[in-house]
Amino acid sequence: MFAKQQVAALMEIKDPLDAAGVVLVTIGSGNPEQAKKFVDSFSFKGEMYVDSRLTTYKAFNLNRGITRTLGPSSIKRGLSAMKEGFRQGKSAGDLWQQGGMFVIDPDSQPGSQLLFAHRNRAAGDQADLNAVLKAIRTE
Repeated sequence: MFAKQQVAALMEIKDPLDAAGVVLVTIGSGNPEQAKKFVDSFSFKGEMYVDSRLTTYKAFNLNRGITRTLGPSSIKRGLSAMKEGFRQGKSAGDLWQQGGMFVIDPDSQPGSQLLFAHRNRAAGDQADLNAVLKAIRTE
């Protein structure tokens, strides 16, 4: 449900991302078939990759754990998401792995490529997309 919520929010800011030359890339922890279904089901307009070994998640030091997925803050966020019309469908990938959002400038000097970073502390802890837009406008 939280991935659907995040994709819906990202699609709302897709035009400014495109205008800034930002390539939207998502990395899922499932398999290629699940990724294709995700892209098709939620009209995701970006690149989609899979990393079932979680190598990318580990490289970005993303949080993982059962209490991060099923803890009190996640349940509260889940109830809020349901009020907004989002529902939990069939789960795919590593359920305990939390995500994040990063804005990376591949053309900047080494050490200064990371313009924005958000590591979800728990399920439903989404990045502030206004902060993302601010980060890409200051490039």
